[in-house]
Amino acid sequence: MADAIREALQLRRHGVHCGEFYERSGGMSKCPMAAAFVPGWYVVLVTTAAQMVVAMSNIVLSTIAPKVAESLGVAPVLVGYHVGLTFGAAAVASVYGGIVVLRRGASRTTQISMVSAVIGVGLLALPHVGFIALGSLFIGTGMGFAAPAASYLLARHTSPERRNLLFSIKQTGVPLGGVVVAVAAPVLAVTVGWRWSLAMIAAVGVTTLLLAGRARVAWDTDRGPAGSLKSTPFGGVPLVWRQKTLRWVALTAVLFSSVQRILLTFTVVYLVAEGGYGLVEAGIMLSVAQVGGATTRIPWGWLADRLRSGLAVLTLICVLMIACSVALILLEASWPKPVVYLLFFLLGASCVGWNGIVHAECVRLSAPGMISLAAGGMSFFVFGGVMLGPPVFTLTHGIVGSYSGTLWLMVVAGVAALGLLALAHQRERQTSAAR
Repeated sequence: MADAIREALQLRRHGVHCGEFYERSGGMSKCPMAAAFVPGWYVVLVTTAAQMVVAMSNIVLSTIAPKVAESLGVAPVLVGYHVGLTFGAAAVASVYGGIVVLRRGASRTTQISMVSAVIGVGLLALPHVGFIALGSLFIGTGMGFAAPAASYLLARHTSPERRNLLFSIKQTGVPLGGVVVAVAAPVLAVTVGWRWSLAMIAAVGVTTLLLAGRARVAWDTDRGPAGSLKSTPFGGVPLVWRQKTLRWVALTAVLFSSVQRILLTFTVVYLVAEGGYGLVEAGIMLSVAQVGGATTRIPWGWLADRLRSGLAVLTLICVLMIACSVALILLEASWPKPVVYLLFFLLGASCVGWNGIVHAECVRLSAPGMISLAAGGMSFFVFGGVMLGPPVFTLTHGIVGSYSGTLWLMVVAGVAALGLLALAHQRERQTSAAR
């Protein structure tokens, strides 16, 4: 290591920087000068930006669905299939994203994620539903690769004393990206055209790609041979399923993520079609829900630590989710605006704010040395729920015929999640009694 540092210093005296040193060593040697000076804030900046890009990419079509449907001559409810395709691709990519990180490096994987997302939003802009379907797959792949790369970078390049805080900041990138799209996309759609909102996302994606590339020499020095599809064909999914408490939490996450995506996908369409609200005002209400999810993730985590029970907080969130879903179904345009905004804030707090607790429970319940594998398996269940929810909503809407009637699916899913959490509590008590 000392010899490598001396070599790097000598090269720098002759005008050779770490990137060139990296290339001269065949692209695989470590550049200690680069690795030693990676600031933690830069890691948080890039990982949070990447999370925002994939979040904006997957939610933008839902936010401007009425305008896109009008342009293409299709029904707005078809956006449910776009969401299903997106998260189906994300579920598959997330299972094997960790292997890509180890083989290609976390920086390169982040760049691949950004390229995939930019290609995806570009395809969404083309005037045919077939291109939208293909773009959905690209966006989903970008989502699946972004999460393991971000987790690896934060774990490796930030101090353990602040890691929980920095992970929480990174997680807020998802709802914050949703807020940006919910506010900006409808305005762009009704003023200059809906495709400009896609261009905005592509610009942020390219910027994040370049930011990740600047630190690649420092971040990707440890890449090398890793596992393969043959050795781990199902990733960490079997590991999650075998541990009973973790299984119930994972199935709860399936239902929670289904409810979350139904809320984010169909809120604007529901409010415009049946609620008597305009597109911009409906977008603002969706942004309030995103703000609720973003601002309550850290307090929910604090409460779980305070109570020393993530399951108890998940149960509280579930009860709030059911109550707010019922209120959403009963919503009328005559309700006072402060009450409506409070409702959407609480919808966000419950339907969007649960993610951190689920991932923390996954870490707590995982076997020693299996945390990363279990985290990939849990992501599969989370993305699987998102993939399931909107298509089921779309199919049910075809039978029921109204958005308000179909929104009862959120209530049914919440009640089922309560039952699964009760099973998790029961298993925890049995495990404690056996010790």
